[in-house]
Amino acid sequence: MYKIIGADGKEYGPITAEQLKQWFTEGRVNAQTQVLAEGSTDWRPLGEFPELAATVAAAPAAAPTHTAQSVGSTDTGNQAKGPAIFLLVLAILDVLASSAGIGLMTLGHTPMAFPGMSSESAELQEKIGFMFSLPTYILGVILAVLRLIGSIKMMNLQSYGLAMTAAILTLIPCGACCCFLNIGAGIWALVVLAKPEVKSSFH
Repeated sequence: MYKIIGADGKEYGPITAEQLKQWFTEGRVNAQTQVLAEGSTDWRPLGEFPELAATVAAAPAAAPTHTAQSVGSTDTGNQAKGPAIFLLVLAILDVLASSAGIGLMTLGHTPMAFPGMSSESAELQEKIGFMFSLPTYILGVILAVLRLIGSIKMMNLQSYGLAMTAAILTLIPCGACCCFLNIGAGIWALVVLAKPEVKSSFH
């Protein structure tokens, strides 16, 4: 069994020799990756282990032309992708729902008047509804667009600040739909973003 140090500086394992060889073949680790064998206290480059030397020697042309993908960045990217996609879908739904609300308000659609309500009261209801509902819908669109941008950044492990902003804004009940789903998605995103290995993987 072995442990390794990923490109993010975090420790991973224990893993078997076969799994370590597989990671090397996939380009997730390389000959310089620091490895600790079970029962040892000496971290050494992967290429110095005799039992792994054959795998290293069999690598075509000694090294690929692209940068090897780190174990750490792959794992943290997978962790962030789930809540990021959830935030993205909900943000799109809120943009559409709030935009539809703005469209209905500007076209003169108002809530149905109560039975027996006088024309004066109905007119007052229309004015109050327009006064409060339209700004709410506009604010909902603005916040949903910010969440949309932040979720895309989170999915690509870019701009930790915008990703956190998207998660926090999702918790605010200003959207036009999916209130309970928004709260769940926001909490999930915050939990993932709070992990040190995820935070360190952003660039």
